[in-house]
Amino acid sequence: MTASPAGRPGVLAILLAVQLALLALAACTPSDGGRPAARFVVLEGGVVRDTRTGLEWTPDDGGRNLDWPAAERRCADLALGGRGDWRLPTIDELFALYDEQASQPCGERTCRADPAITLTYPYFWSATGRESSRRFYLDFQFGTRLAPVIRPTLVRRVLCVRG
Repeated sequence: MTASPAGRPGVLAILLAVQLALLALAACTPSDGGRPAARFVVLEGGVVRDTRTGLEWTPDDGGRNLDWPAAERRCADLALGGRGDWRLPTIDELFALYDEQASQPCGERTCRADPAITLTYPYFWSATGRESSRRFYLDFQFGTRLAPVIRPTLVRRVLCVRG
């Protein structure tokens, strides 16, 4: 700020500082009446875009469990929203959906994810592996990342991602 001859800030400098502060506040204030913008936006074909990460997700888990190879094939073969470049998410991408503040029923349990993506079971495969015989999955009930040995009897739900 510029100082007046007496060593105090000038009136113009104070007005400029106030104006800049108001502009900064306006940039941080949502334009829809004070509500924060929705993190998840539903696009054509039901695809759900995460505005925080830019990733696009399938809108639900398909309601059935798959072993890991079938889960990987499901995403690779999926055509949704006019595109076919779907894949299994990494464990970090999947964990970005976990939200301690959110709550939705998933079977007989409660999952911690925004209801924009419908979960019917808490356990979800990721593409991340610890070694060739282990793949991580996420527990949406507690936010736990686990990497068991893959067996044909081990089944989880699937969310596919692109972007």
